Amino acid sequence: MSAHALLVEPFETLAFMRAALVACLALALANGAVGTLLILRRASLDGDVLGHAVMPGAAIGFLYAGPSPVWLSLGGLASGFAVAALAGLLASDRARRDVGLVAFYLIALSLGVLLVAWRGSNVEIMRVLFGTVLAIDRAALLQIAALASIILLVIAALYRPLAVGAFDPAFLLAAGIRAPYGAVFAALVVLALVASFQAFGTLLALGPMLLPAAAARCWRLGAAASIALATGFGVAASLAGLLLSYHGNLPSGPAIVLSAGVLFGMSSILAGILRRVTPVPGWST
Repeated sequence: MSAHALLVEPFETLAFMRAALVACLALALANGAVGTLLILRRASLDGDVLGHAVMPGAAIGFLYAGPSPVWLSLGGLASGFAVAALAGLLASDRARRDVGLVAFYLIALSLGVLLVAWRGSNVEIMRVLFGTVLAIDRAALLQIAALASIILLVIAALYRPLAVGAFDPAFLLAAGIRAPYGAVFAALVVLALVASFQAFGTLLALGPMLLPAAAARCWRLGAAASIALATGFGVAASLAGLLLSYHGNLPSGPAIVLSAGVLFGMSSILAGILRRVTPVPGWST
């Protein structure tokens, strides 16, 4: 098989592959920035909980209007913001907050599955849980592009306080900055997860956000460079996953997340070897 047939022909001949690729590229741009800042904040658990917090609202939207991207997203946004607000109320006590987040995670996931099962079929449950990357239609694609654009514009406008808040949130308070940047970032995480939900479902939506960012952080770069590298890893994982799913007749969402996981594993190993062979100032072993 030629390289053209292996790498280009699936996107050249099939419209649904092109739509899936464009959606994944838009998500990679948004997830690269949000995922990197989320890891810098050491808030992966928060992202996991918010990913599943989308589930009950999306299920209610599904019950109301079926698999409509607009209603699924509106419902997901509503429940995601509600859980983010509840999590914020527990922020003063770390142990209590972690327990509360796990409780929100379990309750949201269980409630969402029950709501979809009440009126839907097993196929629809699988769609809500795991998404349908290869079934992205024009409406869902436009929605993903719009949400990704909003996320990138907000991060570009507020990059400095968001990045400083990720490294040292106490510094913002010491500097007398009282703007609710933590709440703004939580809203961006919810928006990114709702955008990813259309393609990856509630169970996998966090994978394309955290795994490329984790792979980028293995190289111990600055925040801006890590965001750029995470975006590149997200694009590479999307291409590899889509091609793997096409040629291997495999589910596309899990293939993309697995590809991102492979990149994380390779980055972890190679960066560790490089740090041992050529020590660089600022790179600690």
